Amino acid sequence: MAEAVVSSVGQTIGKLLVNEAKFLRGVEDKVEDLQRELRLIQCLLRDADARRKHNEAVGECVAQLRDLAYDAEDLIERYILRATLKEGQNTIKAYACFLAKCSCVQVHGVGTEIEGLKSRISNLRTSMPALGIQSVNEGERELARTLMPKRTYDHLKEDFVGREDSIAELVKELLTDGEMRRVIFIWGMGGLGKTSLARKVIAHDKVENTFNSIAWACVSQEYHPKNILVGILIKLIPDQRKKVMEMMDDELFKTLYEIQQEKRCIIVLDDIWTKEAWDSIRDAFPVNDSRSKLLITTRNKEVAKYIDPQGFFHELQCLSDQESWDLLMKRVFPKTKVITEDMKNLAYELLKKCAGLPLAIIVLGGLLAINEWKTIHEKINLHFSDKSDVSKLLALSYEDLPWHLKPCFLFLSNFPGDAEIPAMEVLYMWIAEGFVLLNAYDKEREISVEDVAEQYLTELVHRGMVQVRFNFSGKIKRCHLHDLMRDLCVSKALQESFLSILNIQQDNNTENCYASMAKKVESSCKTRRLSFNGNMIPSLNPIGRTLVHLRTLVFFGSFELNSKPFHPIFNHCKFLRVLKIEKLILGRNLPESLGDLVHLRLLSLKNSDFEGLPQSMGNLICMEFLDLLSSGYGVSVPNVLWKMRRLRYLRLPLEFAIKEKFHSGGKKLQLGALKNLRTLRNFDSKKCDVNDIGKFTDLQKLTIFDMYDPIEQEIFLQIAKFKLKHLRFSSFYLRKLRFLWTEEKLPEHKSLPEQLRKLVLLGSQLKEDPMPILEKLPHLVVLMLGYWAFKGKEMVCSAGGFPQLKHLIFAYLNDLEEWRAAEGAVPHLSRLGITGCPELRAVPSHVPTYDDVENEKLMNNCNA
Repeated sequence: MAEAVVSSVGQTIGKLLVNEAKFLRGVEDKVEDLQRELRLIQCLLRDADARRKHNEAVGECVAQLRDLAYDAEDLIERYILRATLKEGQNTIKAYACFLAKCSCVQVHGVGTEIEGLKSRISNLRTSMPALGIQSVNEGERELARTLMPKRTYDHLKEDFVGREDSIAELVKELLTDGEMRRVIFIWGMGGLGKTSLARKVIAHDKVENTFNSIAWACVSQEYHPKNILVGILIKLIPDQRKKVMEMMDDELFKTLYEIQQEKRCIIVLDDIWTKEAWDSIRDAFPVNDSRSKLLITTRNKEVAKYIDPQGFFHELQCLSDQESWDLLMKRVFPKTKVITEDMKNLAYELLKKCAGLPLAIIVLGGLLAINEWKTIHEKINLHFSDKSDVSKLLALSYEDLPWHLKPCFLFLSNFPGDAEIPAMEVLYMWIAEGFVLLNAYDKEREISVEDVAEQYLTELVHRGMVQVRFNFSGKIKRCHLHDLMRDLCVSKALQESFLSILNIQQDNNTENCYASMAKKVESSCKTRRLSFNGNMIPSLNPIGRTLVHLRTLVFFGSFELNSKPFHPIFNHCKFLRVLKIEKLILGRNLPESLGDLVHLRLLSLKNSDFEGLPQSMGNLICMEFLDLLSSGYGVSVPNVLWKMRRLRYLRLPLEFAIKEKFHSGGKKLQLGALKNLRTLRNFDSKKCDVNDIGKFTDLQKLTIFDMYDPIEQEIFLQIAKFKLKHLRFSSFYLRKLRFLWTEEKLPEHKSLPEQLRKLVLLGSQLKEDPMPILEKLPHLVVLMLGYWAFKGKEMVCSAGGFPQLKHLIFAYLNDLEEWRAAEGAVPHLSRLGITGCPELRAVPSHVPTYDDVENEKLMNNCNA
């Protein structure tokens, strides 16, 4: 891990030397010396990281070096920001307030501090050989990055072999009508594949054709009953989403109970650990008088018996030797084309260590796919006893990670155990933390930092350490960790002093909670990352001063509070790079002191309710990823976002008002200076200048949204004129049901960006068939028409139309009766999604359709 930290810091310092040279006058020689020292010590760190488990002195040496590297980065960045203020560039006078409050060194003393850090790092380096630490060639380190796969892995979409008898037995039981054995259990130890089996069963054709709807909820160890019930109801009655979100607890229980009596549905409760978890939601599930079914996965048979002693119990067995071999080959084969007899013998011996556990086999496959088989065999025999020990195999998968992937994997421990994590959210946080590094190969080919981050995630998937779901384009949409893998992740993160995790519940004794929290956080000398999971934010005053070095602070849960808990964050956490406070109910403006966090690279306020943002937001000149999606309306946004010139991702509130410093109203939000933008969401042409879009030459994703008024046709014409050669995804959303254009038809296809790969039209109320225009877009892969986007009765695709279209979705087109496709049209269409189209009677017979169960996921895919 220290290797990753030092490498990241070394590259950051190198970039600062190039990009901010004029602000380093007077200390540039010392900064270069420091960078050289960091490079020298990198060659020792791989061996040091490997030895520290068995040598306490080495472990202490590595921990000190990790902190020194962070301190060096903080010091230099702090100095540059001070020098920037002096030059009067990219900031405002209000920033001086921050510098006054911050314990910043004087400019004249920074050289001495850099020299001191360099000296301490040098002393550590010279002491390492005495501890038996050997140098690793720099070329070998870089080889790990260069050889990292630069492709996606379609074969990883489903790791499943055998289980035919289990599937048949469970499907038969689900299809059995009547009230007997309404609850069906799949139980067995962790890593057996209970969740994968449940997914296979509910995806079976007979099951999908028998039940009206299917809902899935993950319970896990960290559960919130209300969130579980809301999630289930949204899947069962998706057209009542807003109503469900506003329901009180009693109404949630009653509604879900009645739906199971009225409809024939399946509800999957995945991964129930305790009797208490069931007790918290049991009143939502009828025991009798229902044809619906409950499918539950659990590790504990006693919990299953407690839920329903009369239920159907299916104990999942370990894979057979042949099934184990088949699964291993499925993982290894894309890399290893020829399997010799010696390799077979090694593989069978290694498979014995996995004891038929699918998760262990998948991880073993990831190791064998990228390493010499004999080397892995030797390592496993060195660390394992004769009998299987899955935890050691999983640990070996972590130790085998190249240095640049270890912090990325450990960062996933920030997220709750049951989290389905949006992939782009993870990638952005990795980038903001500085984990994603561009090497010479990447720079030469102009590969973006987002693409490299995606390669990192793909490699973790390939190694079997992260499980994922894919979107229509074959890119990773969401990721999560298996329970056993997350246990490893959290364990290693705590062991490496990588982060602290605090689970806070409202019903905890507050004083005990604070005392425990203070003790836990203070036990780590320099807490760099802190993750809160719960339904309240405690006062951070007891631990405020221990958070000086904090880089990442994330909150998970839904909570209501005043601004007081934020004060310690803004007063002490001056080096925060990542701040994620979502589902916050504040009910007032965010405090001006938010602008003190000038090192912030990522700020997410997604789904939070606040009145406005402070004028001091203009101080956040390092910001790269900004999510302002508010659950409230009329959010006040200061006209200072243009100062965040490094912004790569910006999501604006759905409805906002522009706040000027000295007057209000009339002026549009200035965004034209944000020339690094790659994603811009919720762009409102009434509040923003459409001409600014033409300045975002790297823009890849654009969403245009108007809460009330129609989107004018001229916007299409303007966007088509801009040279947005990277634009791949565009959405045009309309909330209020009014005509999109006075012509009630789309403009000609030449007025649409021809490089579009994905297009979403909602609420446009077109009367003229849009297919003759849209089918001429040569690169369109995904098209969604939803919520009265088309008011006509018939749509027709001509021969040769939609040459690349793979996914077509019709959602809530109430008047649509027929969709026809001539021979040769949509040659690559793989699936047609239909939901909420009651009059639709005819579609081309050769096109497979999505079932109703998949349509919820389908629409979420489009709107992501």
